[in-house]
Amino acid sequence: MSTVDRGGSSAGRDDSTESRVARVIDYDLARCRRIISDLHYRLTRFSNSDRFYEEYELALYEYFEGRGVYGDDEDELYDNFQSEEEFSRFLSWYSLHFVTDEYDKTFPELYLDRRKNQLSALEREILQSYSRSVLSVYEVERVEPGQGAEIRDIFADRAYALAEPTAAKTLCKWDLLYGGLIEVRGRQLLGGMPITVIPQRLRRFIEQNLLEIYNEERENYRNFRDYLKRASAEICALVENAVHNVEKAETPADPEADKSSLTSLLYRVDDYDAFLRIIERSALFAASEPREPGSFLPAKVRRFYWLQREGVKGSPRNAPGVLFLKRDSLVVQCTSAKRADTLHAILDKMFAGIIAYRTTVHKSVEKPSEQAPTERGAGFPEGGSAGRETAARQFDNWINEKISAIGNITPREAVKTPEGKRRLIDLLKEFENQNERALRRGLKGQDAVFFPVEKIRQELGL
Repeated sequence: MSTVDRGGSSAGRDDSTESRVARVIDYDLARCRRIISDLHYRLTRFSNSDRFYEEYELALYEYFEGRGVYGDDEDELYDNFQSEEEFSRFLSWYSLHFVTDEYDKTFPELYLDRRKNQLSALEREILQSYSRSVLSVYEVERVEPGQGAEIRDIFADRAYALAEPTAAKTLCKWDLLYGGLIEVRGRQLLGGMPITVIPQRLRRFIEQNLLEIYNEERENYRNFRDYLKRASAEICALVENAVHNVEKAETPADPEADKSSLTSLLYRVDDYDAFLRIIERSALFAASEPREPGSFLPAKVRRFYWLQREGVKGSPRNAPGVLFLKRDSLVVQCTSAKRADTLHAILDKMFAGIIAYRTTVHKSVEKPSEQAPTERGAGFPEGGSAGRETAARQFDNWINEKISAIGNITPREAVKTPEGKRRLIDLLKEFENQNERALRRGLKGQDAVFFPVEKIRQELGL
């Protein structure tokens, strides 16, 4: 029994006792974190043992599929990790959230089943919480410096008090984060996988895309939570791609043949056999391993090369496009955005009703620059009194100006309709988020001018 368990009866006697209890609770939370860290280490070793080699290989394919990357074997896929940080992120996802193919359980569930009698009560509680945990998208409603943050699951519409002081240093109000939570001793903690911080402007894009994909495939899942659990690799890739694309140019600088970039098209395959029949007869595509009609398909992933023109000679490995086909998905890789658009049109015509387009991913082949672009509030001047006065004047009539972000109408007009009001609230959240980020950068008082969010809300009755 821990000290906090023994000290419960003395709570409330006097201020000094309450202070001691508070310190004991902090100590108990630190002990929980140490045990969680130890469990992560054991789960990583457990999930990477030889008995789960095929699960590990399958997880690699699943992880990279959503990122528009394919390889023939584990070593080739491993080369696609851009950094040790990305590989560590993959291991965290694999050991904590990957649903195994053979057992239909995550590794925390398997570890709990197999080592139950060797675990302490607290270890069992933590693993049971992992078994219930799913990766989801949360919105930060309030940040408590040095303590944590209040966050809300945007899909379940449920609020949580996150007891993570380190997260409070990173997160700002109205940030979105993609991650998992576990509950230990009544405290909500981050579940071990590094979180992805998402700009507020991407909320509707991510929310609508995930709901749309779920509605298309809902017969494969018990409910939306089950979708979040089983499709976590695809969702994680969608979130990371969205964040990457909003920070970078949407298309490569040279759309004709940019060797430093790769454009991938992702599709859902509705009729695998029909797709095979058509593509194997087409003179525009060449299979990496041709087969006799009707023969057995040994490979989990089949590769086809786009020849661009019928009867093209030369090695297909120099083809401008490569198709990776699985039973239920298709990833198309092209060496330029323009070629991807051309092949997209060809596939839509050849395989109408057989495949369904999902998304496009632009990936840099080179390592990303270490220096991140400086964050600035869009159109917010900074500096001395002249800049502040100019900024203040530009906001005086803001509620009567047409704003493209809310449908090219004025804020006064926007509050009159549900959709306009929703867009306006989202925009004000984004401005408030930019204000807080400016404060985090050390800009305050006379050194910065912030968008008057509260004043606008009061004037519009929000």
